[in-house]
Amino acid sequence: MDKFNGKKLTLFGVMTGLASGFFGIGGGFLVVPSLLAATNMAIVEAIGTSLFSVGTFGLTTALNYSLSGFVNWFVVLALVCGGFIGGIFGTFVAKRLSKQRQTLNYIFSAVVITVAIYMIIKNADALNL
Repeated sequence: MDKFNGKKLTLFGVMTGLASGFFGIGGGFLVVPSLLAATNMAIVEAIGTSLFSVGTFGLTTALNYSLSGFVNWFVVLALVCGGFIGGIFGTFVAKRLSKQRQTLNYIFSAVVITVAIYMIIKNADALNL
């Protein structure tokens, strides 16, 4: 922890939380760029750190929603199975590309941009476009 600036990490954490809460998007898309900006860690380390953090936060929220009866278990099963298979494949690809930091950065950026474009198109009516 001594190689990281705690104040800078906390500031990026607050900004990430605010953006995530305001826009209602998953923290992973925000945590990875924040970690890269606030630290000098490798992107594959930022991805792993983000996944663990967001997974922990998500588990807490998921348990609360489950106890409140707001969970469709069929959808959960389908998403977990698909996510498990995709997660194994994604980890394999990230490990293979970890030495090619620029390529991994481009792939991550392309995914974020694609999701942003999708959200704009999907919500064009609400935006009066």
